[in-house]
Amino acid sequence: MKLYSLLNENNVLLGEPAVTMAEALGKLIRSFGDQIEGNEPEAMLAQLIERERMFPTMIGEQICLSHMRLEQLDRFLMGLIVLEHPVPHVSSQHQPLGAIFMILAPQTKNTMMLQTMAAISRLLQSKGMKQAILNVKAPTRLIRLLEESGVDIKKNLLASDVMSPVNHSIDLDAILAKAVDVLVDAPDEGIPVLNDKKRLVGELTSRELLILGMPKYLDLIVNPAMLDSFEPFENFFQHENNMSVREVCRRDIVTVEPDTPVVHVTHLMMTKHKRRIYVVEDGELKGVIYRKNIITRVLHL
Repeated sequence: MKLYSLLNENNVLLGEPAVTMAEALGKLIRSFGDQIEGNEPEAMLAQLIERERMFPTMIGEQICLSHMRLEQLDRFLMGLIVLEHPVPHVSSQHQPLGAIFMILAPQTKNTMMLQTMAAISRLLQSKGMKQAILNVKAPTRLIRLLEESGVDIKKNLLASDVMSPVNHSIDLDAILAKAVDVLVDAPDEGIPVLNDKKRLVGELTSRELLILGMPKYLDLIVNPAMLDSFEPFENFFQHENNMSVREVCRRDIVTVEPDTPVVHVTHLMMTKHKRRIYVVEDGELKGVIYRKNIITRVLHL
């Protein structure tokens, strides 16, 4: 199924004036008319706004993807509003919105919702496409743009659909003091380790650093009270400037290709007991999938 086939001209609102995000969402909800019969528009709007406030659905800059499952809905609906002027997102942490995609789905269409959201995310990976959507003047032209993009709704949700970008990494020969600085700023307790060719060769986690800071015979200590005689993490401080990441990082990482189905990624996480799995293509690190990615992007609809 092609993404463009889910859009109807009546649910593509372009150059719409609005002052708030709530006003914009309200217009988009009302565009569905009797297709949402049995559901109260104001209640739907309140639920969408609260969800956006707590869990923003931004896709890069200026565009978000509001979505909702409805018990009394019997069809899958998608719409888009492009605003005359950007409006503030209900979460002050995000940039103003120039456009909002909306998906309304029956409770039984969970998989289709996930697949459609992934397709929209793939569509907006192109800055040119994003700019074209923000500037298009006619609904028919916008639908044609989506058709020309060739983006389809894939049968499986893939690793590339749920992975996070890698914004923090450490060189294999970096000193530990530098690694700690990077790890402190990273969103998770592990960072990828790259060689001089920028290829993934391992990862460094908080566990390796903590182990280094404790006595070498830690596993032989039965009574924790015995640790009181040691200076806290003295061993780490003795080596932070003369020991490299190479000497302590772990090499038992798990990698997948971008087109690996998410269900396979989840299986690897569970059977290999991994908190994170790296997405690699032709030797190049493309992204990382944390366990929380599966929760927030797959289970939290």
